[in-house]
Amino acid sequence: MGMPDMKRCLAGGSAIALGLLLSGCGGGGGTASTPPPTYTKLADLTGNRTFQSAGIHFTVPSGNRSGFSIQKYGAGVTIAYNAANDSYTLTAPDGANETFSSSTSTPPAGFTPAPNQQAFFNSTNGNLSGFFTFGAPSVNGVPLSYTAVGAWLHLQSGVPSLYYAVAGIPTVASDMPRSGTANYQTSIAGSVDNGSGVQMNLDPTSSATFSANFGAGTVATTIHVAGQQNGLPPQDFGSFSGSGTIASGSPGFSGTLAPTASGSAAVNGEFAGGFFGPQAKEMGYSWYLSGGSMNAEGFVTGTK
Repeated sequence: MGMPDMKRCLAGGSAIALGLLLSGCGGGGGTASTPPPTYTKLADLTGNRTFQSAGIHFTVPSGNRSGFSIQKYGAGVTIAYNAANDSYTLTAPDGANETFSSSTSTPPAGFTPAPNQQAFFNSTNGNLSGFFTFGAPSVNGVPLSYTAVGAWLHLQSGVPSLYYAVAGIPTVASDMPRSGTANYQTSIAGSVDNGSGVQMNLDPTSSATFSANFGAGTVATTIHVAGQQNGLPPQDFGSFSGSGTIASGSPGFSGTLAPTASGSAAVNGEFAGGFFGPQAKEMGYSWYLSGGSMNAEGFVTGTK
């Protein structure tokens, strides 16, 4: 999945571009419920539908990102789809609200959505005032069946406000594994800046791992961040480890990120996401890192 360069979409704003990059690990197991619930794949959904999400939020005043926070699963952006007019209405926890419709969206010249992704643009007086992209990410070139990610840019009093959301067909509480562990093959997407206003997409050398200990109700992750700009050699921002907990009675999880080396000690972050599909087959979370000489944010998605 890819996101457009927001410098081409919003004058004076930050460049928010997400390219889905690949890394991997093994698979795991759990204990099945009896009888198992039925799950409909995203590609097979019809009619109106509403997605709950987990994710992050931040603002971009004067082109500099600030005010990062996480939104745990079920307390993030609500994404409501209306099939009659092919529109999405987004509602944020802070009350922000915006509707995007295919009938009124005017994409920038030359823009083509990535595979398995819808993109909508709102304009006011000919200037971009909002942007929303939503679709299934891919892991090892294969789109996920139950997990979707989205990015929403919303102008609030002229200041760009961004929400990253992970949503989809959540694992039913009774179907969540209660024992065992699982490793997930993963993909990472995002962007990073070097603290001097230089915005970069994540380089393909960026990577992530993710595992769950369902018996203990915990998750663990690592992120390696490298930036890419204008064909220059990638800039390495280091590796970060994360640990978190699975919310009781919920498919959601959240945790914190910290540098694995002391050289990046001023940087810290958080992540929030959820499990999707039967027996937590898939997962996705949104993350941010901030402090010192960098800001970064994006998604990690995966499958057993």
